[in-house]
Amino acid sequence: MLHDTPKPHDTAKQRSHASRSRLLFVGLFFITLTFPLKVFAQEEVVPIINGQVMAGNEPLSGAMVILHQVSPALSGEIDSIQAGADGRFSLTLPRVPAHGVESEVYFASVRYRACLYFGPAITGPMQLDSLYIIQAYDTLSVPPGGADLLLVQRSLFLNKVEDGWEATDFIQVVQEEERTIFSPEEDVVWSYPLPEGSNNFEMGQSDISPDAFRFTNGRFEVFSPLPPGEQFFLIRYNISKDDFNIPMPGTTNRMEVLIREPGPQVTFPPLVPAMPVELEPGNVFRSYEGLNIQDMEIQGRVLGSQFELPAAWLGLLLAAVLGGMGVWGYRRSIPLDAEEEHTSQPMSREALILAIAELDEEFEKRTEPSKADRDRFQAQRKELLGQLKSHS
Repeated sequence: MLHDTPKPHDTAKQRSHASRSRLLFVGLFFITLTFPLKVFAQEEVVPIINGQVMAGNEPLSGAMVILHQVSPALSGEIDSIQAGADGRFSLTLPRVPAHGVESEVYFASVRYRACLYFGPAITGPMQLDSLYIIQAYDTLSVPPGGADLLLVQRSLFLNKVEDGWEATDFIQVVQEEERTIFSPEEDVVWSYPLPEGSNNFEMGQSDISPDAFRFTNGRFEVFSPLPPGEQFFLIRYNISKDDFNIPMPGTTNRMEVLIREPGPQVTFPPLVPAMPVELEPGNVFRSYEGLNIQDMEIQGRVLGSQFELPAAWLGLLLAAVLGGMGVWGYRRSIPLDAEEEHTSQPMSREALILAIAELDEEFEKRTEPSKADRDRFQAQRKELLGQLKSHS
């Protein structure tokens, strides 16, 4: 039996048709794979906080949860709901916050056993995907005179003035109990001595109310309950003499004293000189530091003329100059976009402390700040403190 032999042009047509069929199949297959991803990416985010209130490791039943909003247009409490038996709650936001587009922040709070606890700030849609936890704690009373807390780090910034020093003292402690500590007699919860000769005390803006601390006989005293975890205190004061002692009772993991340049030559035994710190162009501090300090008194002594450089400092100064020249040369060689990326790098611990102090000072200059101003200030301060915790 004979079969027709395909003609050359028929074979070419068949190949062309098969090729188009394969391309169509591949295209449809690709669309089938990618279509669900596109639908998922365009899925609208629901502006709802799904959260839970915890007391220690157990759900807190029936707690009243308050929703707060902080924005240029509106600041304050905007909604509330009672948590269920399992501590769960849902709160609807006015809209989904757009991180980096709108300066809008939401957070929730709960009061438990006379203490107020806050959940994390919500600034973008990604934070609505996970369970929102408000962590509360049981309470523990402190002995008379207050509790002993571990100092994680202390940074004392000093600026020489005619009649002594201007001091900005940043103290970071950790409350290691698993419960919030308080004084049942509304007495001191924690206190700490400040350098001798200190006066004109000012407490930096913080979460502690103005009536929850005071300065008595050269000591900083806190009366507010302290939850578990790290606590930050920023204190400004004057020291009325050139030579002074810094009492350091208990345990301090790291202590640093930073002298603003130009300044006199000083010693702070047992602290030792460290590399100078330049927080911004022209804002340079000489640094002295010590680790694992235990029940010690640091002696601050002025050596003489501020223009007399000890031999030990000549090496540090030379290293700083050479390092600065290297940085200048490097910055001259990088393009503009790389320069912008460099300036957006995380701030150093010392720079964050000064940024918090400057934020406090700017806010305190306002004679009659509105509630919106105060809420924005507290949100900015909380953000800076969060960055500071990452350095711990």
